[in-house]
Amino acid sequence: MPALANARWERFAQLIVEGLMNGDRKAYSQGRAYIAAGYEAKDAGKRGGSAEAAASRLLNRVKPIIDRVRELQAEATKRLQPKLDLSRERIGRRLNLASEMAERLEMPAVIVNSEAQIARVFHGVSDKDDTQRIDFNSAQSLQDIGRKLLQSVGFASPDDISITAAIDLNDAFIAGLEAIRDRAQGLTLGQ
Repeated sequence: MPALANARWERFAQLIVEGLMNGDRKAYSQGRAYIAAGYEAKDAGKRGGSAEAAASRLLNRVKPIIDRVRELQAEATKRLQPKLDLSRERIGRRLNLASEMAERLEMPAVIVNSEAQIARVFHGVSDKDDTQRIDFNSAQSLQDIGRKLLQSVGFASPDDISITAAIDLNDAFIAGLEAIRDRAQGLTLGQ
């Protein structure tokens, strides 16, 4: 919201926020803000005087003023909040410090954890196995199975030739497993 078109309203809103933000209520009461904004009032500076009443009416009845006060308060609060550094460099420095502290304290598990976090932040290493994300239960065809097999080893977008080769290899693998089973059952049955 831009500054209010009415210069007195804008100045009044700014003075109200200034009083709220600096915490010195006496120096920046509503009545004092009203007078400092250029308005005239009887009993200036007295509690309950006309300046206080007029200021209260402005704050309660003139919506653009209260909206502007809220906006200025939000801006002032934002400036007061410390800036949080979430850069990779800062995170890396902190993780490295944690690793060094753990080493000095001879805490190997903490060292490993710190180093693993560094690997995650800087090298994209994940502690989750990518193959767990591939759902073979959703496969509707041999083509789907071949595609998912290749994706499970990091081949993100396999072509048709690669999928066919994966299906053939899978068939050979299954045949090999069946041969092992048959030999074991033959040995078991023959004994």
